[in-house]
Amino acid sequence: MKKIDKYIASSVLWAFLIVAIVLLGLDFALTFIEQIKKVNDNYTIQSLLQVIMYRLPGKLAEYIPIASLIGTLMGLGTLAATSELTVMRAAGMPIWRIGFAACQPILLVSLMGMGISEFVAPTAEQKANLIEKFKDQKSGTFSLTGGVWLKADSDFVYIDAADDTGTLYGIEIFSPNKQEKQQLAFTKSATTAQHIQGSKWQLNNVTETFFFPDRIETKSTPHAEWSVSITPENLFLASQEPETLSLSQLLNYQTYLRQEKLDASQYELEFWITALRPVASLALVLVALSSVFGPLRSSTMGGRIFSGVIIGLAFQNALNLFGRMSVAVSFPPIIGVSIPIIICLLAGIILVRRRG
Repeated sequence: MKKIDKYIASSVLWAFLIVAIVLLGLDFALTFIEQIKKVNDNYTIQSLLQVIMYRLPGKLAEYIPIASLIGTLMGLGTLAATSELTVMRAAGMPIWRIGFAACQPILLVSLMGMGISEFVAPTAEQKANLIEKFKDQKSGTFSLTGGVWLKADSDFVYIDAADDTGTLYGIEIFSPNKQEKQQLAFTKSATTAQHIQGSKWQLNNVTETFFFPDRIETKSTPHAEWSVSITPENLFLASQEPETLSLSQLLNYQTYLRQEKLDASQYELEFWITALRPVASLALVLVALSSVFGPLRSSTMGGRIFSGVIIGLAFQNALNLFGRMSVAVSFPPIIGVSIPIIICLLAGIILVRRRG
């Protein structure tokens, strides 16, 4: 029986790997075609290829649930087409045992995906973001389109990008007038900033603009000190998109936002989407299992792939819909993320029991 388990597991695993490679290849090609128009003297085609390659680990982790669904449909579907599943069933092997064997490689791959999401994808994604940001700073200008705004003490700060060494890029500091809050007292612009110690930072290539009632003065200095109460780690996390952060970073930044009585729902949503990805993969495997022994038993390989794509898209859209809806109506994101996963789990268990 163990040999049969290994045979089923290897069939599902190979099918999963083929689907994952195809999905990553399609994503690479479509992204390259879409982003090629951004190539110029500062942002070369080599830089574009670097950005796409850096983002592939994160894409792989995202595609694991859908690849698990289609891979299971293909792997078990191939065994069904050659009547091997029929022989297994005739020999007394229950459906749950076949499902257990199919779930083993998917669970292993899902756990590897969690490792990628935690240790590989965040660093790679942040490097890709820095390459994109630098294309706007090579000419000495700032790009106020893709960074983050935050309130630091009484100032408003814009950070264009940051890396995990504590270096900030493209900083704009807007300090309001203490007497007249709707007026600016001064602004500071710096190309980079490095953390010194405690609350002290060093700004580099600084331009300061002072606003007086009768005039405006500007001065430039190579370096200037900047004191801010936010820690370097939180400044770095604030400059990143939630989907680029690891589970530990999402958890840490949620804690900080709650301490500051700020909205942490976007980070909480992304945390649960990533944390529940293995459960989502297993739920979709159950749906695939019930389909192979049910309506897709005599279907062609193309029909199985098409059905897998449709089910996968429906699941992904439901996940996004319920997740974003939970944020919009101030509902716990874990419930919004769990709804489509629980529906798939229940549907898969009920259908498998009926087939068996």
